[in-house]
Amino acid sequence: MAARICVSIAPEDAKSIIKEAHRALELGADYLEVRFDFLNPNLLPEALEAARAIKDRTVFTLRTRSEGGMFASTEENRLHWLYRLAEQEPMLLDVELATLKKNDELADFLEKKRSPLLVSWHDFEKTPPSDTIADVLSEMRTYSNFVKIVTMAHNIEDSLRVLELYETAIGLSPIFFAMGEAGVISRLLCNVIGNAPFTYASLEKSLAPGQLTLQQMKKLYDKMGIGKI
Repeated sequence: MAARICVSIAPEDAKSIIKEAHRALELGADYLEVRFDFLNPNLLPEALEAARAIKDRTVFTLRTRSEGGMFASTEENRLHWLYRLAEQEPMLLDVELATLKKNDELADFLEKKRSPLLVSWHDFEKTPPSDTIADVLSEMRTYSNFVKIVTMAHNIEDSLRVLELYETAIGLSPIFFAMGEAGVISRLLCNVIGNAPFTYASLEKSLAPGQLTLQQMKKLYDKMGIGKI
């Protein structure tokens, strides 16, 4: 059984993208996520050019502040760069469900371009009732088979409820887990008992509540007897 890990990178500039990517891969990362929203918007052209070298195994993300991101410019500018990111044809382009619902032109562009799209949805305060999450998942299906739902866990029951979502994700490539200390177990098990294509880790500093580092996650998987195929 394989436990695939995607390492999130929050670069300071274009050079750090490649430097951190190489380090993550050397440490055993299977995939990468480049959080372009952590960059000064003026550095995006150079950063996007640098990321072309790793795009085939990378998730490109440009997260809005309302969705837990750091993008320090207007929504109009962010949309402009989402188009540019899509044109680079990364392994996956992460776009929030709310963004797609508000911007039909972007959704149509991504569909016509057949961009590999990871539709994401976050709740940073709680884990909503299962029927609420099921409604969200139904909306996400209309945009892509790759879907990501992340909630905040206040107890182990929240984590278990998120993991139960995999039973309803027929025909999808789903990534479901919970944040916070109580969510750590779901980060570990989402691609073990669930059928997530990968889980997320950081290189050093956590980018989200409860996120483990790559080395911590690999050590835990080793203790569990879960390694590569």
